[in-house]
Amino acid sequence: MRRNLLLSGSVRRALIKPGLKPKGGQRGGIVDQVEAGSPAEAAGISVGDILVSLNGHPLHDVIDYQFYLEPGLQRFEMERDGELLEFEADCGSGADPGIFFKRAIFDRVHTCSNRCVFCFIDQVPEGLRQSLYLKDDDFRLSFLHGNFITLNNLSPEDCERIIEQRLSPLHVSVHATDAGIRGRLMGCGAKAAARGLANLALLGQAGIELHVQVVYCPGLNDGGVLENTVTELSQKYHGIKSVGVVPVALGEGRFAQQAGADVHPVTGADCLEAIGAINAWQERFRQTGSCGFVYAADEFFLKSGSDLPPLEYYDDFAQYENGIGIARTFLEEGEAAIGETLSELATGQSLRAAGGRVFLLTGVLAADLLAAACARFGRSLNRELLPLVAVNRLFGSHVTVAGLLGGRDVTRAAEAGGLSRGDLLLIPALSLDSAGERFLDDVSLEELHEILDCDIEIV
Repeated sequence: MRRNLLLSGSVRRALIKPGLKPKGGQRGGIVDQVEAGSPAEAAGISVGDILVSLNGHPLHDVIDYQFYLEPGLQRFEMERDGELLEFEADCGSGADPGIFFKRAIFDRVHTCSNRCVFCFIDQVPEGLRQSLYLKDDDFRLSFLHGNFITLNNLSPEDCERIIEQRLSPLHVSVHATDAGIRGRLMGCGAKAAARGLANLALLGQAGIELHVQVVYCPGLNDGGVLENTVTELSQKYHGIKSVGVVPVALGEGRFAQQAGADVHPVTGADCLEAIGAINAWQERFRQTGSCGFVYAADEFFLKSGSDLPPLEYYDDFAQYENGIGIARTFLEEGEAAIGETLSELATGQSLRAAGGRVFLLTGVLAADLLAAACARFGRSLNRELLPLVAVNRLFGSHVTVAGLLGGRDVTRAAEAGGLSRGDLLLIPALSLDSAGERFLDDVSLEELHEILDCDIEIV
């Protein structure tokens, strides 16, 4: 979390405590960048320093850092070369000294101790970068990045901090409001599952905004169980703004059997049943409130061949990052986005805009949708637009979305599709990391340019 604000003020003085060693195990935030001309730079704070405390408050993460920042005089305790240094700087009316950190979490990430029968990370193949194997269950990452957490591992102190610092919204995996069923699905037992539900109620009561996920597992938490879950979330739990229902994803041969649970992939018939139930609940919620409250993932509609709902179905797209509303948004906004990209290339006198074929990368799930969209958009833009459908061999063919494709999956699809010099491949940004540089299999965009003859643009 970086704040780029105009800074004012000047350094008061730098206080140095030579020879004072940090306490055993004491660490803080590693400084990655100091803004030029900032109070921090003037105070003598340098890249590589470790911010241990701010105004006397120990820091565990960038959230603590920003919470304890105040206008005016700031006191920084920094570790440098094994010694503690203390600086004071006056930030004037602003509250940002100009310090950026290497990582948002200064101490260790809170990991997940559950054994969910459908855990996607358990299905990740070997040989990928280590960060992909981290099972986090950290409320701070939920607040910062929208990660879904269980709340099962929250301590009373964690809850107090969330409420005090107003860490809202949070994204929570619930799956069922029956603690026994939730415990079986999570492989954690009813007691831990109930603790997570109690924390959900506590945080909502305190005014924390919550967005909930239910992974739909046929025969386990569908039908009456799902109806009871949605009803209780709307009536017994405060603070819940949306409920997203997403289908379970299981690799070939991995029908999970754990703690009495028997999980199977979702069929087309399951999808139709889920859509019908959720549509009925939405209609009821709209009659009594301002939104639909519960939303079905795009995959239910695409897998069953059902028409996508209109834009109004998704309200404020609160579950967009969870794969709910992306397909509809593409149909509404894709033509303009593609047209703008081609126009920018033409303005730059790029050969890529001179008339070659334009391919749009997609996963298997949206292949038919994209083919129809390419035909429609192509007629309007007077360009030949074609879908490039990539099969996911990185995670398995059961993973069918573009966001989880590896760079080698893209390479194989482009070579099989005969893309050559003069062709242009448009790759959705969600297929790459946040820096827009690497795929999940660690293939870089630069490497893709070297392998393929066609031109590539990220959109």
